[in-house]
Amino acid sequence: MRKLLILVGSENQRPLFERAKSLGVHTILCDSRTEIPCSKIADEQWFIDTWDVEGIVRKASEENIDGIITNSEPRFVDLAVIAKRLGLRSLSLEQTALYKNKFLMREFCVSKGLLSPRFKHCLSYKEAEEFFVQVKKKCIIKPLDNSASRGVFSINSLEELKEHFDESKSASLSETPSVLMEEYITGTEFTIDSLKTLKGNYSLAISEKKHYAYNENVANQLLFDNANERFDYAELRKVNDQLVNATEIPFGLTHAEYKFSDGKFYLIEIQARGGGNFIATDIVPFISGVDSYTEQIKWCLGLPSQINYDYSLLSSKCAVLYFFDVPGKGGIVKKIFGIDLLESLSKQSKLRYHLTFKEGDLIEKTKDDSTRIGWYILYAESRKELDALMNEIDKTVKFVLE
Repeated sequence: MRKLLILVGSENQRPLFERAKSLGVHTILCDSRTEIPCSKIADEQWFIDTWDVEGIVRKASEENIDGIITNSEPRFVDLAVIAKRLGLRSLSLEQTALYKNKFLMREFCVSKGLLSPRFKHCLSYKEAEEFFVQVKKKCIIKPLDNSASRGVFSINSLEELKEHFDESKSASLSETPSVLMEEYITGTEFTIDSLKTLKGNYSLAISEKKHYAYNENVANQLLFDNANERFDYAELRKVNDQLVNATEIPFGLTHAEYKFSDGKFYLIEIQARGGGNFIATDIVPFISGVDSYTEQIKWCLGLPSQINYDYSLLSSKCAVLYFFDVPGKGGIVKKIFGIDLLESLSKQSKLRYHLTFKEGDLIEKTKDDSTRIGWYILYAESRKELDALMNEIDKTVKFVLE
């Protein structure tokens, strides 16, 4: 039985444990915390702090593990270091840094002749101010190496830059905090989840995004479809495949965001992981028929894998990840209507949902991805079915505030 070491036991790691166990793999959780979500499903647990690289290497060497993996983005660099020390499969340190550092990825795109907005790596407010004055148009500021829209702000004036620069910089996770200033690209936004294989990259699921009217940097809807009457998804797949293949990662999941502007697709950002909120674990397999998480585990362990994905055989299946909004300006929740409908669709395996609040709780407007009040994922065999069910949910599910 092969041994797979999984760093961190938070809830978002559960799919890794479930898929590994379905392959007959012995799962080892490395996390110093007790009574965390994945403790109960792991075959064993090492109570070692995941920051303790030397301790993990020593223990893993003694136990002769066969593979190492994680979905915890803060642990990606440590994973690459540990894997290299143990001679296990993973992205290299250079590849990990490329996908983690937004500035490095921008420089890479320029070096490969790929479309990119004007940008600047800024350590100080003065540098950011100089760039904004030079560009003479709306910009966006973001931490160099964070996710979930933390510290991301649209900048329309020097006053807004002064207001948000320190907050954006403080959200950076690097030893020397900094930000990336970019020219703001106006246009429709898309996400695209891929699996890089030994044969090349497969762009498995594309969504068209919508955002909250009061916060243009946080999405409230991702509509997944294999075709789009208004946009050329074949071209978007081509652009994304070209980028991922150029990075020369041997194998793995990627989650990218693009914007369509002036007839072209511009990369906004890309990470070497699957999309969160059950995109990679649930939506991608439904839309594409490829379980990329399972394939990633197989590769890490050196298990045989056969993936034959054909863009000419795309199905009519579609799905939506929808984030609920707060009525008005927010307040205390007096009543929640429509739970019966959500439960009924869940029992039919057409929907899964989650609310972060209950009656009597205070809910407020969304500031970033992590503060959204709840969501649902809806699956359908056709766009007609999806639209009808979304309309029914919209009319039925209501939050009444005091």
